[in-house]
Amino acid sequence: MISQRSVKADLKIPLNYMENLYLTAEEAEIVFSPRVIELKNKAIEKVMLLMGRLQQALAAWDAATDFPFEEVWLRQGPKISKGEQYKSLPWVMLDYPRYFSKTDVFAFRSMFWWGHYFSCTLHLAGTVKKRFEGPLAEAYAQLAVAGFCVYLPEDDPWEHDFEEGNYQAIGDMCFEDWKRLVSRQSFIKLAKPFGLERWGEVITDIVEAYATLLNVLNVKEGS
Repeated sequence: MISQRSVKADLKIPLNYMENLYLTAEEAEIVFSPRVIELKNKAIEKVMLLMGRLQQALAAWDAATDFPFEEVWLRQGPKISKGEQYKSLPWVMLDYPRYFSKTDVFAFRSMFWWGHYFSCTLHLAGTVKKRFEGPLAEAYAQLAVAGFCVYLPEDDPWEHDFEEGNYQAIGDMCFEDWKRLVSRQSFIKLAKPFGLERWGEVITDIVEAYATLLNVLNVKEGS
């Protein structure tokens, strides 16, 4: 039998235990106000609607272009997803077009990241990336002037933010370094951020970025 005295000894609580549970003044202000979460949820709903409108605008551009889409690249259709914990903050993503296989990728991802920015990313991998290596290498100047960045990590293509050295502005590297980067691995990601203050213009901004990227890929030989 365990004595009452030994039980009490086992239940001793560290002196600083409760201190770790106290809310800071800033935390308390948020916790005590349901309005904060209500507003956040309404804002996310508006971002979801914005992504829907963006998808329609991207599809309209596709319908008017002669870009050589493979049928399989468009087969999956658009996808809008959301979450709460991309590096501790809410996010919303639109994938359109979205083609992901075990080895090949042709995807354009538009993202809203709470408190940071909107962004768009063209992700090519496998035989898709190999197909467009030539036009990409020659598009150095055009992509640099347009403000695109290129993804640097070689082992993990699934980071989406511009922090911690994930991306480098193409205009900050020389042409020879750019050509080496285009050919060095099985995937490439080209991305561009847009400040949240561009909320009212971001659909146009992203469609223009999409058009620039696909026009770069669609350069005809000898042109």
